[in-house]
Amino acid sequence: MKVEHVGKNIDVTEFIKNYTEHKLERLKPYVKDIDLEDDSIEVRVTYAFEKHRHRNRVDIDIYFKTPGGGVIHAWEESNDLYSAIDFVIDEVERQLVRLKARRKEERRRLAKLKELEKRTVSTEESIERPLIVQEPMPLEKPLSVEDARILLEEMGAFFLPFRNAETGEVNVIYRKKAGNYGLITPGT
Repeated sequence: MKVEHVGKNIDVTEFIKNYTEHKLERLKPYVKDIDLEDDSIEVRVTYAFEKHRHRNRVDIDIYFKTPGGGVIHAWEESNDLYSAIDFVIDEVERQLVRLKARRKEERRRLAKLKELEKRTVSTEESIERPLIVQEPMPLEKPLSVEDARILLEEMGAFFLPFRNAETGEVNVIYRKKAGNYGLITPGT
């Protein structure tokens, strides 16, 4: 991790640099968890003192020099410079935890896609299936709507095409989420 210290309206002493670098050591486990190497990260810490407000501001920019890269930026203000450093390190830590979770989820998603692609390719190579398959009617004899409903309940299916005994047309009875049934007839 390469650290650059920049001071605006403030002298950056060795003590301030050492304090900040010691606090930055807390972030190394997160960097390793994200699969980044230590030398692929550049950190710029900017210390600023606003005279008219008597406030110290600390900005941290972390640049990832890896494929996919990215930048993390956080800043905090406080009357005390060391408090501002502590607060900004906490914020960077939160952002690294979120980044780690996002990258982990992305790896998981890519692995699923790769696995699905392998399965799709292997099944496509082994069996070539037509897009539409014609199937016979499950029931040859005509049924009344009530008989079709009872048969649907017995089968435990979600829908049942049948020939209506009253009209002679093909109808479909189906189970709705609310627990009741729907009937599809031609022309409706």
